[in-house]
Amino acid sequence: MASVTLRVLLFRAGPQDLPYAPALSRVLIPLALMVNYWVASLTLPPGMAVVSSLMAVLGLSAATRGLLRVRNVENRYTQSFHALLLTSAVMALAFIVPMQQLLPDILKMAQNPQLAQASPATLNLPAGPVLMFDALLIWNFAVTVNIYRQAANLKLSAAILITMLISMSLLMFVGFATSLISALLGLAPQPPAG
Repeated sequence: MASVTLRVLLFRAGPQDLPYAPALSRVLIPLALMVNYWVASLTLPPGMAVVSSLMAVLGLSAATRGLLRVRNVENRYTQSFHALLLTSAVMALAFIVPMQQLLPDILKMAQNPQLAQASPATLNLPAGPVLMFDALLIWNFAVTVNIYRQAANLKLSAAILITMLISMSLLMFVGFATSLISALLGLAPQPPAG
């Protein structure tokens, strides 16, 4: 499994090269939930990080199944979903190094939104971690494009566009659903009384 995941990450294989093993979901979904929780917990309280993790995995599953259903290749769902879960887990682990170096600045921006709107030159972020973060982000996007391209029999341009749409939709869905569910369950931090 590790060698196929590495080959997918290096664009030498696709989701079809993973074994068709629906039972593997029992391992990969909890793995994805843990990795997503870890990423979300860097900036969210624990309860909201759990909700965010659940919404991210559910959203990815629904988007993948929806795309493959529209393309009449829904039988490729299991391998495609597994490829996305595996590659995103590996990429999330790769993000550890730049995230740890950028986290103090990210938290400052979260506490003071005016900083996030400032000129990039005034933020004084360390160039190395920012460059590494951007390179990993582009690589992760390219891997996802390749998985969707092969799974749904898409041309490269269509795969890029569809992956952008799915990525933006997932980002909005996860943010909205996490905020709503966290507020309904009382998990969202309350503003100080005053």
